[in-house]
Amino acid sequence: MGSPYLAALLDLIYPQRCAGCRSRASDVLCRRCAEGLPLIEPPICSRCGLPAPADTPACSGCRGVELHFEGFRAPLRYEGVGREIVRALKYEGYTRLAESIGAPLMASVLPAGRFDLVVPVPLHPSRLRRRGYNQAALLARTLAGRIGVPFSDKLKAVRRTRDQVELTAAGRRENVRGAFGVRGRVGGRVLLVDDVLTTGATMSECTRVLLEAGASAVYAVGLCRAR
Repeated sequence: MGSPYLAALLDLIYPQRCAGCRSRASDVLCRRCAEGLPLIEPPICSRCGLPAPADTPACSGCRGVELHFEGFRAPLRYEGVGREIVRALKYEGYTRLAESIGAPLMASVLPAGRFDLVVPVPLHPSRLRRRGYNQAALLARTLAGRIGVPFSDKLKAVRRTRDQVELTAAGRRENVRGAFGVRGRVGGRVLLVDDVLTTGATMSECTRVLLEAGASAVYAVGLCRAR
């Protein structure tokens, strides 16, 4: 995977590359990749955001699993073009994807109702220094502007965790327990934003501390949903 510096250099040579296949394109996605977006179509579980046999408040995959947020939605499956978009945004410096694709798609799946604050899942400072930016914060900030809700970075990563990819669902929950804190108090209904939800462990733990800090409810949204 390339660095943001390599991406910036390539952008000087190739003014626009498709985030899905990296071919030259007139937009952030070429026509083929735009038509191949792995959209999550109804029916969908309103609790975990996975496709379900019928619209349900809790599907067989998340029933009995502790999730502190009131619901989750993502517009894309974490596969194919969806996975490539996240990789480009997260590791290759395609930060423009947050505004051109991320925010519009996430806004399209939000439930009706008012949010008082938009909060990103934070990166630990050591990871933030290494990457240079937090992709969840980019998504959250652009989404907040799009829906007209204040952005807040009060949620902090207070302990470095292992990479979640190598862990089981139970291991993921244990890995993030106590890893987040909130600076000050939080009020109202919070929209929590991340790039991908897999088991929900990270967003659920973030939700728990936001509720303890005074949030009345937390709804979670991501760009992609992994199985």
